[in-house]
Amino acid sequence: MTITELRSRRIAAEIPAIRVARQANIDRTRFSFLENGHVKPTEDELRQIETALGQLIAAKNAVREAAKAAGWAGLETQR
Repeated sequence: MTITELRSRRIAAEIPAIRVARQANIDRTRFSFLENGHVKPTEDELRQIETALGQLIAAKNAVREAAKAAGWAGLETQR
């Protein structure tokens, strides 16, 4: 997956860049430079970002499903 695809996926999931950077253990400034095309990511950085983003999306989905199962309505519109 490319950094552009990962950025699009992050935005679609409404996950802040800083959260992905922290989860991927990448400096937030470097992460910004990576996402904005100022520097080329290494293969290791791409893997770290993809893994971190996948974990954050999975966690977000798990919370959403747990809320739905508990009968909490409207959580999908709150941030």
